[in-house]
Amino acid sequence: MDAIVRDLVALGMKEYEAKVYAALVGIGEGNAREIHIASGVPRPRVYDILEGLAGRAFVEVRQGSPLRYRPEEPGVVTARLRGALEGAADRALAGLDELRLETRPTPAPIWYLDGEWSIRRHLESLVHGDYAALTVVCMLGSGPGEYAALLSEAVGRHTVDVVVPEGAAQACPEGVRVTVAGEFCPFFQEKIYGKVFSRPIDHEGSVFSLEYIFMADDEESLIVYTENGRRKGVIITLPFITCVQHQLARKMIAGGRDAAAAPGQKIYTGEERVHT
Repeated sequence: MDAIVRDLVALGMKEYEAKVYAALVGIGEGNAREIHIASGVPRPRVYDILEGLAGRAFVEVRQGSPLRYRPEEPGVVTARLRGALEGAADRALAGLDELRLETRPTPAPIWYLDGEWSIRRHLESLVHGDYAALTVVCMLGSGPGEYAALLSEAVGRHTVDVVVPEGAAQACPEGVRVTVAGEFCPFFQEKIYGKVFSRPIDHEGSVFSLEYIFMADDEESLIVYTENGRRKGVIITLPFITCVQHQLARKMIAGGRDAAAAPGQKIYTGEERVHT
């Protein structure tokens, strides 16, 4: 009977209520003394519990001396308990949703990721996102091969461009357009690409190295970098930054060469490769 009592408690009965009701089902009908013996509930408590169960229509009372009690059908009782439990769950959920809507914070336009698992999880959300183009700037000599499976998933959903530095590995899934970065702006080439993108930065005792910039149109970007060898990420949705990043990447593609072409040969020129 212990398991039955536990299940009735899980459905919302108190322990003594469950013991009394289960005992009454077991004996079929009885007075307070008989129920006390069958349930193990102290006799002074049996009267109060039976009165409460009767008030909930879980037991029937037959007048006499002494009073006798008979249980309501278990199917009826458990259905009422289940209904009350589900009703409480629905009300709690509605209340929590309302509370969450009232207190929901405004999403931060810049937030941080720590570790490969978090980075890969967010990349998966980008791959399945609702946008036109995924543009990837890869600064690793090994190329973007570690994310080949995700890039392959993106093909067909979006236009996928990958920009790599000269001499980097260029293997990518079929359907991904690979461009070797070219010069298009002396200031950007010297001050940004040459000093920030292409080499580690030593800042206040930490060494930072850029590895990737993933851009979903001009709406969201994910910068993947290492800090003292630990991979981290920065998600950016601030329009001032994402628009500039996207335009610079498109200019890099327009000024670069198709990876299938020989060095010095430009297959795509100007706006021919630029899409927004």
